[in-house]
Amino acid sequence: MTGPGRWAVVCDFDGTATTEDVGDQVAVHFAGEAHYLAEEDRYREGAFVFSELLRRIFRPITATREEIAAFARERAVLRHGFERFLLGCREAGWPVVICSAGLDVYIEPVLARLPPPLRDGLTVRANAARCSSAGLDVRFHGGGELDCGRCGFCKGKVVRQLQAAGHRVAVVGDGTADRCAAEAADAVFARRGLSRWCAERGIPFCPFESFDEVVLPPPAAR
Repeated sequence: MTGPGRWAVVCDFDGTATTEDVGDQVAVHFAGEAHYLAEEDRYREGAFVFSELLRRIFRPITATREEIAAFARERAVLRHGFERFLLGCREAGWPVVICSAGLDVYIEPVLARLPPPLRDGLTVRANAARCSSAGLDVRFHGGGELDCGRCGFCKGKVVRQLQAAGHRVAVVGDGTADRCAAEAADAVFARRGLSRWCAERGIPFCPFESFDEVVLPPPAAR
């Protein structure tokens, strides 16, 4: 990664920093696939907003933090080029925020696998899990101050905070929770559902599969 400019990066975790959505895997493994699919269907039908979907898919989980962390460490695979990308940002002096609608209980254990200099250079902003035998309670990052009415924790507000601090912001993401961030960003790197959503709305983006394709300043976005 090369190029001048005071950039900051807001990078999604599930399905972006990792090859698969670890949060979905946690929900299916510990709460059951039938429950997960039923809540997903109700969300797609418009029964509730995205933040309520997050509450619902994780609520039945009674596993301990240690059990969830162990599952995530075993299952998660970091996307090709991710460590090189972090190193490039570190060398350029560009802050990287891992910004996730997922839960700290599985994100932190996976990121702990990174070499310490790379992990120490990351800021993580994610929702908090309160685990108990009565079920898992999602506590949205920012305590409601970063809610847009849809996300619970809105990444678009994180982008605007960084812009207010003087950064140009690149968003790297793949899904529903990245939409507000993509709308606000100075550059967007998108895959899967986020790329389709950006294309439908005329938001310029650069497609990627490997982090070796996430280059700043960005090439001409389509």
